[in-house]
Parts: sequence; structure tokens; C-alpha cells
Amino acid sequence: MEVLGSKYNMTDKPLIFKAEEIFTDIPGDDKNINMKIPDEIMESQGWKPGDTIRVEIGDQGTIIITKVDK
Repeated sequence: MEVLGSKYNMTDKPLIFKAEEIFTDIPGDDKNINMKIPDEIMESQGWKPGDTIRVEIGDQGTIIITKVDK
């Protein structure tokens, strides 16, 4: 997972995580998974638990996460 956003500068070193650090199975649900946004990303973006986010898949398989202003 690479982090891009308003507070993350493209010249900064990319933050890379393994899939198993981000995604976990939901017991008894074989169609969905949980996604945990790492603390480093939450802090760098100024996000907190309860914020509404939008998750999109980029054209090269990247995950794009943006906070939705209410």
C-alpha cells in the first residue's frame, strides 16, 4: 500500500505495507474483509477513528483513500 494525499508529499519515501498487515478475514464471512489503516497513515493524514473515508482502486491497483468532508 502506498500513501498519497494532501499531507503526504510525493517526494517523501513511500510507506509500504504487506497485505496481511492491512487486511484480515472476518470470521464467518467469506465475501468481505476488514481493512486496518496503519497508525502511521492515520497520523500523517490527520485522520481519527470515526472519520468517513472513501476507498477507490486506482488504474494500476493502488488503493486511494481520501477523507470525506461532511
